[in-house]
Amino acid sequence: MGNLNRPTEQACLNKYIANSKCCAVVGLSNTGKSALLRDLCAPGSSAKASAVLLFYVDCNRMLDLSEQGFYEAILRAIRSRLRELDAPELAARLEEEYQQIIEPPSPLSVPLGFNDAMEKLCEGGQRVALVLDEFDEPFRALEGRTFLNLRALRDRYREEMVYVTATAHPLEKLRSDAETAEFRELFAGRICQLRMLEKEAAEHAVTTLAKEEDVALTEAEVSFIVRASGGHPGLLHAIVRLLLHARTAAPQTYEKMGTRLVAEALAGDQVVRRECEELWQQLTDIEQQELLALAEGKKLGQEQQRHLHNLGLVNEDGALFGETFAAFVRRHEEATDAPRQGVWVDEDAGDVYVDGKRIPLLSELEHRLLTALYRRKDKLCDKYRLVEEVWGESYIDEVDDARIEKLVSRVRAKVEQDPANPRYLITIRGRGYRLCSRPQGED
Repeated sequence: MGNLNRPTEQACLNKYIANSKCCAVVGLSNTGKSALLRDLCAPGSSAKASAVLLFYVDCNRMLDLSEQGFYEAILRAIRSRLRELDAPELAARLEEEYQQIIEPPSPLSVPLGFNDAMEKLCEGGQRVALVLDEFDEPFRALEGRTFLNLRALRDRYREEMVYVTATAHPLEKLRSDAETAEFRELFAGRICQLRMLEKEAAEHAVTTLAKEEDVALTEAEVSFIVRASGGHPGLLHAIVRLLLHARTAAPQTYEKMGTRLVAEALAGDQVVRRECEELWQQLTDIEQQELLALAEGKKLGQEQQRHLHNLGLVNEDGALFGETFAAFVRRHEEATDAPRQGVWVDEDAGDVYVDGKRIPLLSELEHRLLTALYRRKDKLCDKYRLVEEVWGESYIDEVDDARIEKLVSRVRAKVEQDPANPRYLITIRGRGYRLCSRPQGED
């Protein structure tokens, strides 16, 4: 998700790093944090030009969620980067400490090995920046002593040691204990908040993505994608992909309907739904309730409005960002009318609710199976009907009972509280399956 054209944010980070200040990038799911940080560390960037050695660390690549796993991921990224920079001697000098972390003779050897490696890296006045991407989970989970150690290293090396973190929420929202207080102080007042892309930047991103596919989009198509995505990079990518697929897979229909064909497919597209769901799940209960209130047409207070705008969730006029996410929130609001008991399928959006609660997203085959059963609720669905509706008529002789049962089991694992004792998705031995309106086995 590179080339997102965020010059203001880049300049902000470059300034902090050039002045040896720790700073934090904060932004919700897929707003471009990783792209921004990778660009920051790329050869030829302004930060690189300021004689700072930047090391990009993807915390998702930690082998395990522990102090040892955290330090190992950092040193692994440093070793890899030094090789790219053709600095084999320095990389070799860190090898002993890296091996000490991998196979520590004692628990104390892990932080000592990391600290010794940082000493070698910073000796001679070399300025170093550790750019910690996807930092949310390790910051929540690791023991406080890990961050006390990072703070101690910063205090020891001062100008030579800088941290840049990337999280969905500010560090103090993720954790507020005393052990991490001194580490969090390093970032006070130096937060780069990522919102959605501005209109011009979003248009640039859309045309760049299309050019990568050797496709030229019309102004109307670019405008549609920007409006639908609201400038959210993840949604923007997903909608570009969907539009290009529609143009090639159904050219005649697309010629007649244009972007309306894509608009109608948005709610049911798995990638689009996943982007919206990930955004939604990162919000607090209060933030979700505030968005639901906006979807109902209610007015929010100035402080609430300002907070949501700072997150990038609402525009300056108070409207939800992007047509796609706004529709997603409205469906959430409408889902409050879903039955409190039983299985309910929103066929347009692809969402499934069991006893009033939304279940995890189903795969395409899983959704087809459940929809086929839902349309014949309380009636028997035999093998032939299911194969025809899920796989297609041409597969009647190819899909055996075991394959159907395996798919049913996957759906049951998401629909039932106790899949071994199903209440709704019932097997009728030797005949087929039935989705029941009322829980079976309960009076």
